[in-house]
Amino acid sequence: MDILIGFPEGAALAGNLAARTGLPLHQVSLHRFPDGESLVRLEAAPERAIIVRSLDQPNAKLVELQFLAGALRERGAKELTLVAPYLAYMRQDMEFRPGEVVSQRIMGRWLGGLFDRIITVDPHLHRTHDLGEVFPGGRSAALTAGPLLGAWARAQGAADQGWIVLGPDEESDHLVEGAARAASVQGIVGLKVRRGDHDVSVGLPEGTDLTGRTILFVDDIISSGGTLIDAAKVAYAHGAARVLAATVHAVFPMERLEAFKAAGIDTVVSADGIPHPTNAIGLSDLIADCLAIL
Repeated sequence: MDILIGFPEGAALAGNLAARTGLPLHQVSLHRFPDGESLVRLEAAPERAIIVRSLDQPNAKLVELQFLAGALRERGAKELTLVAPYLAYMRQDMEFRPGEVVSQRIMGRWLGGLFDRIITVDPHLHRTHDLGEVFPGGRSAALTAGPLLGAWARAQGAADQGWIVLGPDEESDHLVEGAARAASVQGIVGLKVRRGDHDVSVGLPEGTDLTGRTILFVDDIISSGGTLIDAAKVAYAHGAARVLAATVHAVFPMERLEAFKAAGIDTVVSADGIPHPTNAIGLSDLIADCLAIL
């Protein structure tokens, strides 16, 4: 029998996915010792299990997944699926400086050896165009929440008010396209120049006129928020009347909202793959539909 397995920090998404799929939900209990070691406990021995866990703040989570997957195999599990809405260590896809470890390749081999199926949402890929390159030989799916961001915008009146969806660079093109189509509005892709983790700038195509328009900034992840703040400044410089933001993965501390407000960003929402106070967009339907066909 298939079961769903959730972890404490992701109980809401796991519960929503259980309700959507009708599968029984089992919750892992965790204990972390003072020295940082983890104790993982789950009273279940399924033949097939779907494990739901986003891999933000990944290091301890990855070790706990290793323990859980190993224990389930020892108990006779024949098929294990990982649903990781946020998939860690995907950005390092090449050796940028001599001696750097290519984490994407190694993480792919590790997780691919633990799980038979892997499902994620808008992974932070650069030069890798297909998740099958990360998990060769396995079944994997990289879903996109772009249409869900657009559906949220449409519910706010985006089509009637003539909003414009703005992405920071060419890597956000699929999000912009999906969100703009779902919201029935125009989409624009900018050009992002990154000089460091916290030093980025966003440019717009020559001749862009945003006079009087509401701009919805979309990106796969908002962490420091530097890209978002710079995009807002550029949008206002081009005549925008209002700037909002919608992201798939929100990892920024809530104190950053003050800086966002100061930059003229009046609303920030996110999908619920990573639990965050800004969660307003559910992923359970998207994931459940994939589980049914993968």
